[in-house]
Amino acid sequence: MGIGTDKILSAEATELRHRAEEKLRAKKAELHPSRTGEATERLVQELKIHQIELEMQNTELRQARDEVETALEMYTDLYDFSPAGYFTLDQDGVIRAANLSGATLLGIERSLLLGRHFGSFVADEARQLFAKFLGKLCVGQGKESCEVEITRKGNSPLFLYIEATAFESGEECRIAVIDITERRRAEDALSEKRRELEEINSTLELRIAQTLDDLRQKDQMLILRDRQAVMGEMINNIAHQWRQPLNTLGLMVQQLPLYYGSAEFNSELLKESTGKSMDLIMHMSRTIDDFRNFFRSDKQAVTFGVNKVIARTLPLIDKSFQEQQINIVLDPEGDPMLNGYPNEYAQVLLNILMNARDALVELNPDDPLILIRTFAEGGKTVVTVTDNAGGIADDIIDKLFDPYFTTKGPDKGTGIGLFMSRTIIEKSMGGKLTVRNSGSGAEFRIEV
Repeated sequence: MGIGTDKILSAEATELRHRAEEKLRAKKAELHPSRTGEATERLVQELKIHQIELEMQNTELRQARDEVETALEMYTDLYDFSPAGYFTLDQDGVIRAANLSGATLLGIERSLLLGRHFGSFVADEARQLFAKFLGKLCVGQGKESCEVEITRKGNSPLFLYIEATAFESGEECRIAVIDITERRRAEDALSEKRRELEEINSTLELRIAQTLDDLRQKDQMLILRDRQAVMGEMINNIAHQWRQPLNTLGLMVQQLPLYYGSAEFNSELLKESTGKSMDLIMHMSRTIDDFRNFFRSDKQAVTFGVNKVIARTLPLIDKSFQEQQINIVLDPEGDPMLNGYPNEYAQVLLNILMNARDALVELNPDDPLILIRTFAEGGKTVVTVTDNAGGIADDIIDKLFDPYFTTKGPDKGTGIGLFMSRTIIEKSMGGKLTVRNSGSGAEFRIEV
């Protein structure tokens, strides 16, 4: 032993003897032994002191042993029942010790593990990695880690995370093993999802383009159908506008042969008939121009009077409304002006009037009426179109301006008209188009 250790032991022995002497003196005081010869008394005293020393050493040894056993029991519990598996391997990878958790992971009783090569549990494709791991561990003195798959007889394979530290001698190492199977499965599932996402993303642009193209084609078809429906309405209105002039023109043409050869037939009659016929023809020509100009797109925004646009729009449809006995009343307040696109504004008015007409035809009230009011309010130009067709049901009034929403049959409407009308007012003219139930019907409100 070293000098320092000897001094410590000598001091402990001196202290022990001093304590033993104190105990002996205490006993003498209690027993009051008879005095004998001085030498005998000294010998007895030494023996008793030595006996007490032995008893005290024995007590301390028992106490130290109990502490060691308690610590060993605690260490054993921690070692065996740790959630991580612990193994002691020699430099060849043979298992020299294992805790219960490690044996459970490998699915074999602990007693049967000792002497087996840990690599025999490693999956074939991971054995080379594990051998390289052991080689690095034996050469170095630091920590090494790896992840391997192990196979278990009669059980599903596991993925283990292994962290190892070599003993100072380099002949053995201790490894800690943690089951990471669930984590690996989650990572694999995440990788698969990521791969699927990357595949989806790689074709996303193409699929979006295809979808947009399909939607664009469908929109164009629906817009075409709506335009054809509007054109049909316009052709019907042109027919109404032309019917009376054509009848009058026909009568005038038929009367010429009747007058021919009679005393009433003269140049004045011919001139008068020709003049009236040309007036009718010019009226019909202006009607065609009015309809053509109505559908012509505005190139740029201009300042226009709302009342003037309404006055230009109503003659295009008044004949068909009269045929349905629908009365249109215009109630202007002043002469409100707007800056925008008059033809597009007129098309919005036409869409609203056509919807009001269809509602009135369906309900068939006693005195069908459409009231158009124009006025200025809060610095805005406002036009309201109100009918007495009973109003709009609460469950559909919020959907009325949705694209493709219609309460008519597929052969009578596409649901584009009101949607496009709101788009024109909001996008092109920066205004609002709303609808609400008012009195005995619906009220459309254009505010720009």
